[in-house]
Amino acid sequence: MANSDVALIATSAAAAGDYDNDGDIDLFIVRGDIGPNLLYRNDGNLEFQDVAASAGLAFTKSATENYRHSGVTFADMDGDGDLDLFMGGLDGDPSKLFRNNGDGTFSDVTTGSGIDVLSASYNLSTAFGDYDLDGDLDLSIAHWGTPRDYDNLGDTEHLWRNDSDLTGIRFSSVSVIAGISPSVLNLPDPNTKTETFDVTFTPTFTRIDDDLYPDLLMVGDFNRSQVFINNGDGTFDNVTDVNVIVDGNGMGSAVGDYDNDGDNDWFVSSIFSVANAKIGNRLYRNHMGAFEDVSDAAGIQDGAWGWGSCFMDFENDGDLDIYHTNGWASSIDASRAFVNSGDGTFVERAEELGIDDAEMGRGVICADFDNDGDVDIFLLHERATLWENQTTGNNYLRIKLRGVPPNTEAAGARILLTSNSITQLREIMVGSNFVSQNPTIQVFGLGTATEADIVIEWPDGQQIAVLGVAHGQTLEFEHPDL
Repeated sequence: MANSDVALIATSAAAAGDYDNDGDIDLFIVRGDIGPNLLYRNDGNLEFQDVAASAGLAFTKSATENYRHSGVTFADMDGDGDLDLFMGGLDGDPSKLFRNNGDGTFSDVTTGSGIDVLSASYNLSTAFGDYDLDGDLDLSIAHWGTPRDYDNLGDTEHLWRNDSDLTGIRFSSVSVIAGISPSVLNLPDPNTKTETFDVTFTPTFTRIDDDLYPDLLMVGDFNRSQVFINNGDGTFDNVTDVNVIVDGNGMGSAVGDYDNDGDNDWFVSSIFSVANAKIGNRLYRNHMGAFEDVSDAAGIQDGAWGWGSCFMDFENDGDLDIYHTNGWASSIDASRAFVNSGDGTFVERAEELGIDDAEMGRGVICADFDNDGDVDIFLLHERATLWENQTTGNNYLRIKLRGVPPNTEAAGARILLTSNSITQLREIMVGSNFVSQNPTIQVFGLGTATEADIVIEWPDGQQIAVLGVAHGQTLEFEHPDL
């Protein structure tokens, strides 16, 4: 891969998505309170232009000042077909919600949205998904660092139901009635140290079992990564097996079908140290809704001090690899590229691939920024670096879905692509890898195959199938009711 510095700037968090609907993946970056936010409009051929000022996103506090933000995510919250923007507040600064006006500009619609009563001091990472299958995108937020009274947790504000209507975007906190609070923090694990603050880092809405209802995976620090299964009635059950979910210091999250067996597995980046007996990265293989820890056999434990994580197919050979950032002030180490061997094991090849970044990384976005059919890497560290994937020799297909409003990106839909007798699964997820967001367009590596069969399972269960699709295309599928 080849790299280039997007800008010599400090970065805090980033979101990726096609906010202007021109077919290119754009980038939004928040920088704390040190300067203006950046909205990089993708003009093609890896050329970006910062249009944050004209879009109304450069500053959030005043005309010249910024609040401190993280957890930025593009999502169509009002169902009008373009991507709105959520920004989580840090250190007591307010969270913000910006509506996309459809003309390249955004309007601050926080007041009266429900987000204006969000009281958590720190809002690190976010995810959107339709947990109640009512057609709109609900919100989950992780709050690492927020002070908590563990004897009286109350509403922990981790789950927000989308109640938007014609008057505007609206969210209501439903953590308690949905069964997320208080167990999201109060997991009965004897190995858990006593804390005085929220330790959740990264949420993901994804279908872990075989029904249509998105479940919730929450990566947490200090042995509090957790699994919530959706009951289909607006509530969740905490089914975390504390003998299996043992990542210790979970931070980044990647969800995908790395073994091509038809369900979503879970990679959690953590801290590895032989001297301190730290357990390191964990890979949880999914068996019909139950996880098995296969980290030791897979060979992905040693990621040093891991943060943002992605499943991506580095070489377009048809199976998912793992990339994650790395770094801590007292233990700076290179980011990791675990390449899937196709037999349940991985080989670390970051240096060979030219992506062994040794700065203090945090977030990461894996996306095809140049629309050439392979996945590039945007890395957040002291600077922002874009690594261009220059893989050659293997074929691909790119697939975008258009869902029924208000779920216009078809979050929760699944794409099954079969080529060379192997079926790959992708699920449309809107959310974070740790303070960073991948777009929803999916890139499939085909290896040497020249065609593939495709099945789309929409969020409502309807299916469409297309056979014998030639490689090298970008395809857009619409829901049958559109």
